[in-house]
Amino acid sequence: MRERVLRLCRRLDKFTLDEISTIAEDVDESVLELLLLTLVQEGKLTLRNGLYLYNKKQISKKPSILSFYPKQIIDTAIRCFCLSIPAYKVAKILDIGEDQSSKIYNIFRELIYEHQTKKLNFLYGKYPQQCRNRMFFDTEFHFYIYDNQVFVCENPFQSPDEKAFTKSEEREFKKVYSYLTRFTSHNSNKVDLPQKLAEGIWRRNKEFGELYADLKVNLLSL
Repeated sequence: MRERVLRLCRRLDKFTLDEISTIAEDVDESVLELLLLTLVQEGKLTLRNGLYLYNKKQISKKPSILSFYPKQIIDTAIRCFCLSIPAYKVAKILDIGEDQSSKIYNIFRELIYEHQTKKLNFLYGKYPQQCRNRMFFDTEFHFYIYDNQVFVCENPFQSPDEKAFTKSEEREFKKVYSYLTRFTSHNSNKVDLPQKLAEGIWRRNKEFGELYADLKVNLLSL
């Protein structure tokens, strides 16, 4: 049933629960809604204002460039990234080109950003929230917070049912914003800034072991 519904989502491209329920009339609506939310959480659909959008471009969890290196090289790169060792130093450690170590780091950052984006899409779809807008290097970004976890996105969501930040959420956001200001203070962070903001949020208040396990097991599936 899952693959059948996914094919239907692909064909419809964008639709409401009522619209797809009418077509898949043999599937109980509550079961269908749960399956759609699961697909949202997996990043195959996006839910905005009650409208489901099929995500045509799927990001592979294991980018092809990583397949060119032995597992030990990738594991060492993961460890270095989690320890915040600069990519140019990692190139010396791994005996590879600086451009290659930078590409590997960029893959890690993109995976972190994509994972946070998928989770934000899912949470906002269930609990719409007003965002906070902040400038980094003359570019405006939009921030949300759920269960004391801050999320960043380049384009704000819109819903008439948005809730304001609570006082505790406002306090947590101010702490994270102050931290991100320091984290991205160097001009080199202007490049791929959304991914680096997401990286900063991902790193905050986490020890090496937690970062290593999350990146290697949950994001890279190694």
